[in-house]
Amino acid sequence: MNNPLKLIPVIVLIVAVAGSGQTHGDIRLPAIFADNMILQREMPVPIWGTAKPGEIVTVSFAGQSVSGKADAEGQWLLKLGPLETSRDKQTLTIKGTNEISLKNILVGEVWLCSGQSNMAGTFTESKGRRINPKDFEADYSRFRFNGHNKGWDTVSHKSQNRLSMVAYYFGKDLYRELDVPVGLITRYNSGTPIQAWMPKEAAERIRTKLKIPLNWRDPQDKEPRSPGFQFDEKIAPIVPFAFRGVIWYQGERNAKSETAFEYDQLLAFHIKTWRDLWAKHAKLDPLSFPFYYIQVPTQESPTTGEWPWLRDRMRRALDLTENTGMAVCYDHGPSLHPDNKEPFGQRLALLALANEYERKDIVPSGPLIDKVIIEGDKATLSFHHVGGGLVSKSGDKTLKFFELAGADGKYAPAYAQIEGDTVTVQSKAIPKPLYVRYLFRKPKPNPDVSLLNAEGLPASSFMTDNFIPKRNGGIKPAEARRLEREKAKTKD
Repeated sequence: MNNPLKLIPVIVLIVAVAGSGQTHGDIRLPAIFADNMILQREMPVPIWGTAKPGEIVTVSFAGQSVSGKADAEGQWLLKLGPLETSRDKQTLTIKGTNEISLKNILVGEVWLCSGQSNMAGTFTESKGRRINPKDFEADYSRFRFNGHNKGWDTVSHKSQNRLSMVAYYFGKDLYRELDVPVGLITRYNSGTPIQAWMPKEAAERIRTKLKIPLNWRDPQDKEPRSPGFQFDEKIAPIVPFAFRGVIWYQGERNAKSETAFEYDQLLAFHIKTWRDLWAKHAKLDPLSFPFYYIQVPTQESPTTGEWPWLRDRMRRALDLTENTGMAVCYDHGPSLHPDNKEPFGQRLALLALANEYERKDIVPSGPLIDKVIIEGDKATLSFHHVGGGLVSKSGDKTLKFFELAGADGKYAPAYAQIEGDTVTVQSKAIPKPLYVRYLFRKPKPNPDVSLLNAEGLPASSFMTDNFIPKRNGGIKPAEARRLEREKAKTKD
């Protein structure tokens, strides 16, 4: 794998512990460090905590031993050098005036899994959600996860009710394909917008830049949705724990609160903010860890959200930041909470395996619009991720759900067909087209798609215009209360 962090030598650092300002006589560690954890291989591994000011702290693991002094506030951070993959149980020791020994530690691949309700959905028995019992015929002793304010659990019959379904299906494919220990750090909260997952001051900077109203068009009377709240509670305490990358399933709340049109900028800013924070707190060069996300498939009525714009802006975010990937899952929507999360995790795993783990035989995504060439009355579209070729769900060359518009921005249904690795689009109603869109809003919400690649992965919806959606001022209090009732009904 091509990872610049492999070249960084072992460094001893003194930095602030995220979310801690207290002084302790004994050495203490954040909750993320516990028995049975998995440490990230092939990159520096920060270990941090608190101790008596000036106390010498020594961290020992896998033949390495590094020491440093707690600062005037009693905070310390040390870094182990890049670790080799290890399936054998090892002990991590931290010594000062007292000694902490963490047992049954493995070294492999660690991923942070975050977002809102669709990432939060767990294997709840009362709702008929269970891991296929045949999955447990494999040895899962080296497949583990860490939940918020929890220790590290092995994936099992007993622990599955605490495990995100999307995270599980993602991790399962990595665990079986890579044959190394896999650890999942799960941090999520239902009904939360993206700004809740940024530091509060960062959220304010991007809000001001994008001229979003002060209230984000979303009632702020509930702390879980407030800018910075989820970051402070769930993310800050694990910065800068070493992991390979992030998977993200969020956006529904922003679509409902009329900030979907800005979501490409919000998402790119969010990704950069997290990368910069991890680098800053570990004193590393700028990071670009992989960040893979689900393109939200929901299609509800136009009065309940900016769903088509959310999908398109998620697609556009790919061009705004490096080392990102988007899993298109419209064919498994269009409900707000799809029941079957397996395809979602599997498609995130395709992105990771193809891009981060360099599986050249894998096509990571369905077709993504690349170029649009308009000549006369015809638009010719080319795509990334054609794979084995463009195909129609119907089996012939014609396609559905394409539209064209002229200078007035009024769209009309168009005739579209596959021609080699391109798609041509025409409409008698639009003799001079300027804009084209696909899967914008269908008359009847259902998971039907038309354009795929030969690998069976659906093309992303898209629009080439920049028309701002008509807005009504965001979520009204009455609507917010209704959504809260719906959330309570679906809470796991």
